Amino acid sequence: MKKILLATSALVLVAGAASAQQVTTKAPFTVTLGGSVRSEFMLVNDDAANASSREARLDYRLTLKAEAKAENGLTYGFSARLRNNQNGANQARQDVLGADTKFIYLSGAWGKVELGDTMAVDSELEVQAPTVGIGQADYAFGIDTGRYSYYHVNEGEFDTKLVYYTPVFAGFQAGISYTPEKGSAGRDNARSKFATGGANDYNDLIAIAAKYNREFGDIAFTVGGGIQWGDQKDTSATVRSTLGDYAAWHLGATVGYEGFVVGGHYFNNGETGLGKGDKEFGWQLGLTYETGPVAVGVNYARIQTDYKARGVTDTTDTAYGIGAAYQLAPGLSLQADVIKFNAESADRSVLKAGKTKNDGTLFTFRTRLDF
Repeated sequence: MKKILLATSALVLVAGAASAQQVTTKAPFTVTLGGSVRSEFMLVNDDAANASSREARLDYRLTLKAEAKAENGLTYGFSARLRNNQNGANQARQDVLGADTKFIYLSGAWGKVELGDTMAVDSELEVQAPTVGIGQADYAFGIDTGRYSYYHVNEGEFDTKLVYYTPVFAGFQAGISYTPEKGSAGRDNARSKFATGGANDYNDLIAIAAKYNREFGDIAFTVGGGIQWGDQKDTSATVRSTLGDYAAWHLGATVGYEGFVVGGHYFNNGETGLGKGDKEFGWQLGLTYETGPVAVGVNYARIQTDYKARGVTDTTDTAYGIGAAYQLAPGLSLQADVIKFNAESADRSVLKAGKTKNDGTLFTFRTRLDF
């Protein structure tokens, strides 16, 4: 990230197409602004009905931080990540700029506290299978196809919460977080005792996690894992008897040596977000190699879901991919992935006639700029 020192009385904010605006401040903050822009072109050949075989998109992320340090050693500030809306139904909504993470933080020798819309500690301290560039068959693959889940249920969730991280001691760090309401962020008021849909079925979520990172000579070893659990909201007896309990956990590890990194990640979502008696779990394996400006990687992901409440068991989705990244210039890289996937969990109503699962291939080419 390139630092922009803005003195103690001015802050420049970039918001969509609007011109820069100056805001006065009263505290001795150092402000940093950075981000990334990702231009992607995708080709898809699968069994989805009425779906285009190609797509192009632009995803930009602006990271903003204002930080100060008190005489007593306390470091404090605000951090946010602004993104263009990827879920809009039309072009106008695509151009809307919003912040997914936004929180106040305080840190010192005692650790760090975050207050606001940020990740739960089990996502922040997780260790996934190694990838390069776009990510091959990692959890983002399911997002790219718009249909499938290949990760633990609270991955990439930014609901409003309270977070605490311990200091790093001999390579070890732990944390705990509390989320009052699932699916509630920003200025949202979610005091109702009743569920309002799939995004708001649970409350009082607690996550705990730990991570260990250490080097032994030329060998780098990392292991991390966590668990999150919560309560069903006070809904009707019918809903409480059919909605699954909230409890998800995961564990991952990687080993690196002379440019090679190998590792894996296992997660178990249990009944979370499913029906009573259902269960879901999955795992990923990856191998990468990096030398100079070139990095290559292969990755495999598999998830199994049993819908026992509906009489369907052993539904398996798999994906494996190969990818590469090349740093063309400082802050500028070219990336490509090819992924083969087979999804038995696909909704048959959205597939081509006669198809019972979605079998396909996804090719993605990305130009990424980091600043």
